[in-house]
Amino acid sequence: MKRALINGLLISALVAAAPAFAGDVVQSSGTDTANVTGKTRAEVKAELATARRNGDLEAVNERTYPQLLPYQQRRAQLVASRVTKTQ
Repeated sequence: MKRALINGLLISALVAAAPAFAGDVVQSSGTDTANVTGKTRAEVKAELATARRNGDLEAVNERTYPQLLPYQQRRAQLVASRVTKTQ
């Protein structure tokens, strides 16, 4: 009787713990990603400076309407230019 109870508890514990280990599975896509590099710090800084000059990042973190207006206007221009290019 005790053996059946212990076995039942052990199986229950294993089943309950299985989802915790489900995210640990590593699947290989078959490609080597060790040589893939991202952008350098200098490239990111240059992109940020360009975006600020263009008005794309002027008020991203601001919450009030007057500060958001230039960003919203620039965003509307970009969206409109993309729409006209696709038509």
